[in-house]
Amino acid sequence: MFDFTEIFCAIDDFFKKFEPIYWQFLKQENKRKRIRLATLSLSEIVTIAICYKTSQVNNFKTFFQLLYQFESKLFKSLPCYKNMLSLINQHQLAIHALHRALSKGQACQYLWIDSTPLPVCKNKRIPRSHHALDDIASRGKSSIDWFYGCKLHLLMNSEGQIVNTVLSPGHIADIRKIEELVDGLLATVYGDRGYIGKSIKTKLLEQDIDLITYPRKNMRVSLLLFSDEYHLRQRKRIETLIGLLKEKYHLVSSKHRAISGFLAGIFSSLCAYQLCQKNKPKIHVVRNLAYP
Repeated sequence: MFDFTEIFCAIDDFFKKFEPIYWQFLKQENKRKRIRLATLSLSEIVTIAICYKTSQVNNFKTFFQLLYQFESKLFKSLPCYKNMLSLINQHQLAIHALHRALSKGQACQYLWIDSTPLPVCKNKRIPRSHHALDDIASRGKSSIDWFYGCKLHLLMNSEGQIVNTVLSPGHIADIRKIEELVDGLLATVYGDRGYIGKSIKTKLLEQDIDLITYPRKNMRVSLLLFSDEYHLRQRKRIETLIGLLKEKYHLVSSKHRAISGFLAGIFSSLCAYQLCQKNKPKIHVVRNLAYP
């Protein structure tokens, strides 16, 4: 079970430094639109969004009613449900900034990469729903089935911490986002066969990034170092991370009716994992060892 006070303190420490920059940015981007301050602080708004993802409640309206009934004393003045939802969607950029700050400095020598589909509706409902997400959603294919939505590309370190994430339309191939994920890093990256590409591997080597994958069945088999073979076998740990995001932190939802709400939900789930997950899927690192 989550602790409102503990989560709020961690979030408020970040926003004490970031909030002035954030409001200045909003004023520059919305010169013709008046920005009104809410009765809740930015830290409180983000705390509520993240605590919802850590709860066992799948419906935000039910969660907000419980919050209003039992925990309202922790907040200055809670707005109505509709205004609360609007505030969270309005400040999805602030939640994204918190996620990026929590990811900063998590890079290490060995990293694991993977992607996961984020369907926004069932395939049979595509023609009559979710037109609000048409700008970012598209048909794509995962290892299981076709879907309509987006893809979340993740980079994880050996401690089970999220190093970087990128969101893309569903039809974008995994390999097309790897450069953006590893930009500015120096590491050995382990991925599945979806990241095989001679040109991309050569390009990454020029940036001191070694991309290691298993070969396809029709490719020449090359002998890997024992350490690389071991680390490739541990790739299932990042799938455990994705499973936690989806099952425990409600990463996938078909209830969003606006892009801002969809993005706010994704970033809130990522922040919830980063702040609240105690037992992360760690990987024991084996240094460069060859076969005897």
